[in-house]
Amino acid sequence: MGKPGISDYNDYWDDRIERKHYQYTDVHRKIVEVVSEVLGKEKARVLDCGVGPGHVFKELSGLYETYGLEISEKVFSLYTFDTSRIQIWDLNNGLPSFNPPLDLIIASRIVHHLADPVGFLGHVRKNLARNGWFVGVIPNICYYHHRLKFLFGTFPPISGAHVNFQTGPTFEKMVVAQGFVLRQLTTPKNTIRARIWPTVFSQDLIYVFQKSET
Repeated sequence: MGKPGISDYNDYWDDRIERKHYQYTDVHRKIVEVVSEVLGKEKARVLDCGVGPGHVFKELSGLYETYGLEISEKVFSLYTFDTSRIQIWDLNNGLPSFNPPLDLIIASRIVHHLADPVGFLGHVRKNLARNGWFVGVIPNICYYHHRLKFLFGTFPPISGAHVNFQTGPTFEKMVVAQGFVLRQLTTPKNTIRARIWPTVFSQDLIYVFQKSET
């Protein structure tokens, strides 16, 4: 078995673009909805860590002063909007310094790609304004379909791009330990069971944290 993770993100995006695996999804929709609920209509500075196909960045740019970090140059071929506030950046190196600090930082389905997620969260906290927000989105490795596969001795279809694995509760504890308070756990799914028990019945988990005072 090879080393986990992605060795070349340009190749990774070449493959995704070829397969047209970059469409707007309910996850993108829900992130924009959550950010809009948290920040309202006030002026705010937002950072999208891992711009990816650009759906969230594009929508939030129409609402807030939005910045982006993206590791791959190839994915820029998908962008049909102003990219002057998107910087090529490897999040394994933390975050560039933002002055003034940011009001909200998004990390959507990228924490599991990082060699040092705890170190990354330290950079997130450092770059947030007082009472700033962190929206973390993770794939749910404890989704009930995956649990059933484990039960019958089959490894679920979890991407080999993952460098680290976290359950929802593990991710929550890790973020809280770095100086955040959980304000909301939600899901892009609209089913009743997913809303009641997202850590079992949702494929993606959306956590909303606020920077603590200490």
